[in-house]
Amino acid sequence: MKFPPNYKKVYRYGGQIDNFQKRVYLSPYADASELTAGSQEFDKRVVAVMHEMLSFMNEKRLVTDHLTHFRREFVMPQKLMRLLLKHFGIFYVSERGKRFSVFLTEAYEGSELIEKCPMAIWKEKVLRLVGCRGRKKKVETFDDLSDMEDRDLFESDSEEDILSIAPVQEETLNAHDDVSCSEHSEMEIGDVCSAYKDT
Repeated sequence: MKFPPNYKKVYRYGGQIDNFQKRVYLSPYADASELTAGSQEFDKRVVAVMHEMLSFMNEKRLVTDHLTHFRREFVMPQKLMRLLLKHFGIFYVSERGKRFSVFLTEAYEGSELIEKCPMAIWKEKVLRLVGCRGRKKKVETFDDLSDMEDRDLFESDSEEDILSIAPVQEETLNAHDDVSCSEHSEMEIGDVCSAYKDT
């Protein structure tokens, strides 16, 4: 198991970590029916199963409610949360949104994933386009979001393209500002029908 670098510096956990590392590693795919619940080997196997399962997830996290459905298949203890909290160097347990989530700490640097899969990148882009604002980043409006990855798509080599695009944007913005919200500004049904017939 890989621990965070500062985890071994905690004096009171030093002996426990060494003892945990010296135990025989049991494969998460091996049959665990003969192991007794609560034994050291059983705990090491449960940690290995959780580590393996979280490493398969796109965001390297999982809601713990989902684990209760597979407790028998994975031969997990009933007090799984206690075991996860006991190994806080490997797992991080969060109670955000009143649902417990387990994170694999080695896959994160701070609050960001180290290696993002294409699905996680796509999800972030969709949230940016929808206008999901981050509280920690103090993003107040949609325009404040910086999309550094997609900036290359809109950049042009010639200055003429940039100059020709700028006035068009100003005109469209001014056209929207001049629209008045009076009762007679809406089109009648007859006007709409005649507009379609003319085309």
